[in-house]
Formats: sequence, structure tokens, C-alpha cells
Amino acid sequence: MRSMRRFPSVSIRKIPHGNRRIAARDRPLHAGSPFIAGPFDHFFRNDMDRQHDLSNLASNLSLLVASFDSIADFCRKLNINRQQFNKYLAGHHVPSQKVLLKIAKFFLMEPADLFRAPPEFRSFYEGLEYELPFDLKSAPSFLRFLPLIKSSSAALQDFLGVYYRYHNSSIYKGRILRSVTCLYERDSVVQYVTVERFPLLDQDGKVGYSFKYHGFCFLMGDRIFMIDFEGRQKNEMTFSVLTPQHRRPIRFLYGVVTGVASSSFRQPFSTRIALNFADRGHMQRKHLRNATVLLPMDRSLPAEIRDYMTGDQSTVLWGGEG
Repeated sequence: MRSMRRFPSVSIRKIPHGNRRIAARDRPLHAGSPFIAGPFDHFFRNDMDRQHDLSNLASNLSLLVASFDSIADFCRKLNINRQQFNKYLAGHHVPSQKVLLKIAKFFLMEPADLFRAPPEFRSFYEGLEYELPFDLKSAPSFLRFLPLIKSSSAALQDFLGVYYRYHNSSIYKGRILRSVTCLYERDSVVQYVTVERFPLLDQDGKVGYSFKYHGFCFLMGDRIFMIDFEGRQKNEMTFSVLTPQHRRPIRFLYGVVTGVASSSFRQPFSTRIALNFADRGHMQRKHLRNATVLLPMDRSLPAEIRDYMTGDQSTVLWGGEG
């Protein structure tokens, strides 16, 4: 006889049982149970041990909490009961479907992602979709370069977090592109993800297409160097040099970016760039909502950004026309 497993808070749907109605959450659950309903069936209808699921979930929730000031801060921002959440962190309970959806939506993922194996979840959460080829990891030239990357990680700790990135658009001439960049550390190396969103200008700001860049960040000679590649089409790299701000708190980083225009001509270009610090931790939906292109006089532009990028400073240097 197959062993019975109890999973609290799986479904609140009422199910008829004889002459009475029993909440599905109050039934003993097992693989193939008719009382399991909803989009999370696969967590309970496979052969994975319940404790393994609980352990994965607890570890992954701990990683998410680490990007907040405290557990209380996490629960307050997600509107989750703290006492109940402590039980999830301890691996004692599985959240209800509603809570799983709330957490997943806040962090721009699916509920199933919360049950990934912890190493896989960390890579997924930090946007590490690309691994270095084994041959490159062992190449002498790369091994000589790696210490330079790692040596700057400690000096970049104060710069980790989410930024709004501004530069003059190479696609929508005369407009300023506001994208979102997240700097984070993994394996003693500072990396980053940048998301660009371009609206359809004739459709009330609806997003027409987007780009996602993955890159590495180093500090050398009191300058921040950022190099990345476009992850979807893999047909572009960008290179940025920024001057770090030594005052605290950090507000703006200014510099120059060089890349290739995503147009039919694919011209190389270079223009001014500025990063405006937004938050500690990781990229969230609230940040992505602000990714768009703006007119220079848009009121949502910080005054410092407007002064840095408009008027005589709005030049885009184009190459590759000869």
C-alpha cells in the first residue's frame, strides 16, 4: 500500500465527500490522490520525497530573503504572515498555492522554480544562464586574467544592487533609453544582468521588443569596466567604462558605453552612460516596469541625468559608415 503524505495548505477548494464537504487542504494527500487540485500537482504526484521538496524550498527561500534587510522586511514587502513564513524557512510546511504564486510573481519566476535544487536555483535566480566552456576555464590565458577579476570583487561590494541605466538610444534617435542593470557577486566574481525594453511608440507604450545582456564587472585603476553580450540573439557585445563615486550613499555612476545599434545597418556607436542606484538585492518587477525610452524633457528623468545627456552632451558617435 502506498504511504500517505500530508501537505498542508495545498488547495482550499471544497470537495464533496459523502454527505459532507471536506476542504482539500484537510485531507491526507498522496500520489494520485483525487483531492489534489491545481497547478502544483506535480510537486506531489512524482516520487520525490516530501522532505526533499521541503528542504529545497527552505534553502531557496533563505536565498531570496538574503537580499532584504531582514525576514520582517521580506514579509512586509510581500504581505506574508511572518510566523507562517518562519515555518517555511524551517522546512516544516509548504506554502499555500496563493503564497507560492505571490512569492514567485514578486521575483519574476514560476512557482515550480522555488522547488529547484539549491545550486540550480541560485544560478537561475542570479541570471546565470551561461557557463564557461571547460576548455576556456583551463586555458592559460584565461587563468592569468581570472585573478584580475577576482581581485576587484571586494572593492565592488558597495556597488552591488539594482540600477537604472541611461544612455542616448541608438534606435530611437533623440530619446534616452532607461534600462535596468543588476550587479551581483557569484564565486568571488562580480557579474551583472541588463534588461532593455523598447515600446511601440504608436501603441501607447506597449513593449515591442526587449534585450537581455549578461556580463562581468571589474574595478581597475579606479575605473569600473563592464563587458557583456546580448543573450537572445548573441550578435552583440557592449563595453562600458564608469567613474566610481566615492561618496556614500552611491547615487550616480557616469561614463561611456560602446556597442552596436540594433537596426538594419548595425552601426557601431558610442555615447554617454549613467547608472542611477535604485535598490539593494535583485531585479524585481517594479524595476522592469520603468524600463523604456524617454524624451529628454520627461519629468521622470533625474535632473543630473538630464544635464549629463541633453544639449551639447547628447551626441552619439557613429562608426562603420565608410
